[in-house]
Amino acid sequence: MRQYSFDQVELSWQGLNLKDGLATGTSISEGATVPERWTFTTDANGEQTRSKRTDGSGTLTLIATQAGRLHQSLRALAIADEQDRNIVGPLVLKDLSSGETFTYKATCIATHPDEVRADVTQDFPWVLRFERVSRTIGIPDLNQVG
Repeated sequence: MRQYSFDQVELSWQGLNLKDGLATGTSISEGATVPERWTFTTDANGEQTRSKRTDGSGTLTLIATQAGRLHQSLRALAIADEQDRNIVGPLVLKDLSSGETFTYKATCIATHPDEVRADVTQDFPWVLRFERVSRTIGIPDLNQVG
């Protein structure tokens, strides 16, 4: 069993530390646009051919606290992207517990939260879209316990 600590996860995009301002107790969630890894085609005889899916795109969802630097920085990037349409680039997630690295190609802000003003700080979901992810597998016995 590997020892895991979220403190050992690094997440950066557009020069931002995306962990700085995440809402307490939340996570970074990846979702594939097409969750199936394979597509199947059946011919006239009922034989199936398996093909690797070509759509590697997906989303990453971050929950940022309203008062945090991350939310404010993402708001500024969203505004700049609406004007210039060029806030796109690789997002890199490193898990130092396992040695894994995930590089999300052509990441951009897909949706930004609606504005809310309340008497307490709110948590907002930010959805980033990526074109493709490449994964570097970690060292199998790195940081094992027991």
